Amino acid sequence: MASFDSLIKDVLPYVPGCPDSLIETTLRSATIELCEKSNAYTHDLDPITTISGTYEYEFDQPSGTDVHQILWATYDGNDLDPISPRSLELNYPDWRDKSGIPTVYLQKTPDTFWLVPVPNAKNVNGLLLNVALKPSRTTNSIDTNFSNDYRDGIIYGAVYRLLRMPSKEWTDPVASADYFNLFQAQVSDAELRGRGGNIGVKRTVKYKGAGLSPRKRYGRYGKELDY
Repeated sequence: MASFDSLIKDVLPYVPGCPDSLIETTLRSATIELCEKSNAYTHDLDPITTISGTYEYEFDQPSGTDVHQILWATYDGNDLDPISPRSLELNYPDWRDKSGIPTVYLQKTPDTFWLVPVPNAKNVNGLLLNVALKPSRTTNSIDTNFSNDYRDGIIYGAVYRLLRMPSKEWTDPVASADYFNLFQAQVSDAELRGRGGNIGVKRTVKYKGAGLSPRKRYGRYGKELDY
């Protein structure tokens, strides 16, 4: 796992005087935003055993993460469809009183989900889930591979958030807007990569801090720094 405080040194030059603790908190928030918007942090959960008469189950996600969204689910080899709370009550008004082979699922919280109809038999390791994760609000770290793959996006996200804070010595709304656009571009790229849309595409990435380009970065108050 990679700690958020290990990225502080990459953000601090853009927000001189900002406390390390605030930078770390903002890095976590930026990572959560990146994960929520891109669904790029995916994970196959361990197979789940269903119990007859039980419709609510817990995710067994990695420590320090919440499940943002179920991407796909299968029960006994058959695909399950997602359903909204309103559609569930409209289409299955008495679902709690009926059992059968589950055909739909509803995510209730970052930790729990429902199966409908209520399973009518025990099915050992019969339920498979692939989920999109995000860091929890209390964790101090993120998966190392994810941190390495989406490092720029995390840093851009933290920088734009910090620069838009009002009445700070590092406040810079103009530069914040630029870094927000860079962050959005990283989100789009992460979403594409998460869907496998860039398979076979050769990429050449040069990382130089959290800069706008290998030769252009914003300093304080939006002034460009040249190298």
